[in-house]
Parts: sequence; C-alpha cells; structure tokens
Amino acid sequence: MYFLARTWIFIPLFSAFAVVPAVFNIVTPGSELFALKIFGFPLAVTREGLILAARFVLRVAASVSFVVLLALSTKHDELLKALRSFGIPQIFVMTLGMAYRYIYMFAEIIGQTHTAIKSRVGSGIGHKKGRKLVAWSMANLWIRSYSMSSQVFSAMISRGYAGEPRTMQEFKTRPADWIFLAVAAMSLLLVLYKNYGN
Repeated sequence: MYFLARTWIFIPLFSAFAVVPAVFNIVTPGSELFALKIFGFPLAVTREGLILAARFVLRVAASVSFVVLLALSTKHDELLKALRSFGIPQIFVMTLGMAYRYIYMFAEIIGQTHTAIKSRVGSGIGHKKGRKLVAWSMANLWIRSYSMSSQVFSAMISRGYAGEPRTMQEFKTRPADWIFLAVAAMSLLLVLYKNYGN
C-alpha cells in the first residue's frame, strides 16, 4: 500500500494536471471526440490529445514506480556502490551520500526548533512578530546546518569514509544476472524493432 500510495496516486494525478492542455484541439489537433465551452471559448477534446496525455501519465507513473521500487528494495550503501560501478563520478555519489545522511538530521533540527518556538511563544502572535520569528528561525537554521554539515563529514571520515561507499557485500555476477541482462536486452530490441522497424 505504501508503494502504491507513493507512485500510483499523487504522481500520476500531478502529471495528469500538467498535461491537461494537451487534450484540447488548440494544442493537439486531430479528430474531435466531443466539444465544450470554457468561459465562452469553444474547445474540443481530440483523440490524439487523449492518447498523448495517457501515454505521458503512464510513462511518468512507470518511471517513478521503478525509482521508488529501487529505493525500497535496495540498501542505500549498496545503491551508491552500484552507481560507482556504473561509472557515476565520485563527487556526485559522495554528495548524494552526504545529503542522505544529513537530511534526516536537518529535519530533526527543524522539528526541534518549531517545538521550542511553539512552547515559548504559543500560537497567538501577531503578523509582525511572526515574521521576525520566521526570519530568526531561518538564520539560526542556516548557521546550525552549516556547522552540522562539517560535523557530519568529520564523523564520516573518522569512521573510515574515504569518498567510496563500502559495504559488507561484494558484488559478483551470477548466471541469473546474465540471464536477466539478456532478457532485458532482447525486450529492448523487440520494442525498438516494433516502434522503428516498420
């Protein structure tokens, strides 16, 4: 349910709203399915526009599903190590690893700051004082996050981090991996042949 809620509810709905103009004849001309008026302006929904919109929404949902499924089924360190195996630059992988470790601490600091302000001030404050509190919170959060980032990096170095993600599991290619790779390559070639071969 967690996977479906993250991939097949919010993301497709957002992409559907983004692609709504493409279903009308002013953006995608074609055979009209039905006509309507919006604020007195005549519009028509076209068959080609609906196909284009459906294809876009399904592509977005499929790509987001693969990314979320990969993140849910693969440990973070193994995912970073796999990125390095594919030749992703070290600075990108190191930045991604730092961000992953730092963002949880950052969210915890935000929650603690909000709780501290709410317990000292309460909810009944004016707009002027509220803006001052927001500005102070942003400045304080920036200073704390700047010092926290160096502390996180120092802690990672003290635990043996040298820019390369290390895991207890060594990557080894098995026969099942080669079979999966061959099936994926054949499927890709079949799709390309069906779309561009004729």
